[in-house]
Amino acid sequence: MIAATQSNHPLATVSGTRSTATALGDACGRIRAAGMRVTKPRIALVEILLKLDAPASIEHIHQLVGIKSCDLVTIYRCLAAFEGLGLVRRSYLHNGTCLYEQTLGNTRRYHIICKSCGLTGPVDYNLPDGVEQRLQDRGYAQISHVVEFFGVCEQCQQAALPVRGTPAGIPADV
Repeated sequence: MIAATQSNHPLATVSGTRSTATALGDACGRIRAAGMRVTKPRIALVEILLKLDAPASIEHIHQLVGIKSCDLVTIYRCLAAFEGLGLVRRSYLHNGTCLYEQTLGNTRRYHIICKSCGLTGPVDYNLPDGVEQRLQDRGYAQISHVVEFFGVCEQCQQAALPVRGTPAGIPADV
């Protein structure tokens, strides 16, 4: 018997631009090729990942998918499977929290993350082409890497400035 959450047509719930539909179709194709079922929760998860502009935590992704439509354990399992299929990439905050972003049709993107507020922005720099190929030539397989930059954004720096005439670290109302 087919579960109620399974969809026989992967694009049945697609709305949006053609590029989103194409990316969703590619994701469904990869899921099927891996011998996995294309289910409504998996489709919903891919659609949310396609809408995100920056890496997001599992908890944030769970909130966006909808707590009632998919449980947290399913999100964890799907993201682990998607990572193995190359649909998502994992990165980390400076405190070790895992973040995920979709990789469909994207070149490798790097980010700068504010250590105070968590604001994430793109870094317009890529590793030189051929690094992974040179490592494969040296005999390595399943090569991956994690590069994240951390700093304090301008807004957090401004918020941390002491009030004029008050020594740093002492509240102004004391």
